[in-house]
Amino acid sequence: MGRTMKDPELDGPDAPDLLRRVRLDNDAVVPPDAQGPGATAIDRRIVRAARPGATGLELLAEQRAWNMAYSADPAAVPQGPHLGQSPQLPRLVVILLAMVGLAGGLWLLRTLSWLIAPMFFALNLVIVVYPVQTFLRRRGCPKALAIALTGLTLVAVLTVLILVSVWAVSEMIGTTQQYIPEMTLLYDSALDWLVSRGVEADPIAAMLSAISPSSLLGALPGVFSSFSSLIAVIGVVLSAVIMMMLDVPSWGRRVAAAGSTHPRAVAAMREFSLGVRRYWLVSTLFGAIMATLNYIQLAILGVPLPLVWALLTWLMTYVPSVGFFFSLIPPLVVALVANGWQTAAWLLAVYFVTTWIVQGILQPKFTGNAVGVNATVALLSLLLWAWVFGPLGALIALPCTLFVKALLVDADPKARWVNSLLASEPDVRGAAGQS
Repeated sequence: MGRTMKDPELDGPDAPDLLRRVRLDNDAVVPPDAQGPGATAIDRRIVRAARPGATGLELLAEQRAWNMAYSADPAAVPQGPHLGQSPQLPRLVVILLAMVGLAGGLWLLRTLSWLIAPMFFALNLVIVVYPVQTFLRRRGCPKALAIALTGLTLVAVLTVLILVSVWAVSEMIGTTQQYIPEMTLLYDSALDWLVSRGVEADPIAAMLSAISPSSLLGALPGVFSSFSSLIAVIGVVLSAVIMMMLDVPSWGRRVAAAGSTHPRAVAAMREFSLGVRRYWLVSTLFGAIMATLNYIQLAILGVPLPLVWALLTWLMTYVPSVGFFFSLIPPLVVALVANGWQTAAWLLAVYFVTTWIVQGILQPKFTGNAVGVNATVALLSLLLWAWVFGPLGALIALPCTLFVKALLVDADPKARWVNSLLASEPDVRGAAGQS
């Protein structure tokens, strides 16, 4: 072991070795097969589990690891500097500074959401299609042609999705406008029923005036006209996609250069890329399945615009946890007005049996597993990033969380223990010890 550690309680050249005495005291005071707590500084369980010939220093290290792993009292856990480095600031000060920095960072992200959210969405798209150009290159396609074909394919898919979405919104507005009289009659009937049950009419009328059928449906053209701002976002996304695709040929060299000095950060970013691809793939498959099922159900029940509502279901699968409710309410209202309450009740039951179970329960579990976070973190991610980035934030909520996790947790050995709280399958491999 090198230098011998002497017992500080004894003096003289014949002082016994402290570490050897610790092991001898354990053997003498407590038999190795006894049960219960230890009679000395080292627990009996540690002594029994130790390998033959273990030194006292190894026993002390095992005891310290045991205390840190199983202690319920932080004050009882041995504290010390991380890897021999003296602490710079008290833990409370560090926590307060981190909270201030977090608040400032969220404020900055929300202020620049018009730029950061579309750029990050474009990055997601490029990451998703990146394997396509790799596949083409391996099949002998020239680099420039492979990148051009990949970029054109992505732009074409985005263009088709935009055109289909615009068509769906216009169809929804044009069809629902003709049901305004029926919805107004239904609204008045519900108000009269409440008044007949002894509820005062004035407070209810004041409360429901903002959500009356006329006001809601009258606002639809305004919503449609606000697509001008959406066009600006789409323009930023398309421009960012084109610029990023031009930089794709140098990605390999850039990653290799960064990995030579910061391998943990590069490995975390690679894991982020894989998680992004898994997330969009799983969400797209769930969306296709649910859109097909809902189209069949709506067509059987005779609800107007089944294709529009199926498309809405597919889009809402990208909004984890709560997307089900946004895909349910519009077709339910139209079914109630156009087909009667019986059809609406059947539609509600069918949606709850199929869409809610798959989209509200199973999908968050699978998408969370795909990106490596649990269902609770997925829901909190949706609420946070929708508040920061708006509607587009709800679409990219899980990729945003995955990026932050890769940057701040996975790439830092001192922070990897946080994965035990965030990950769907707790894994803290490579985490540094307590500091």
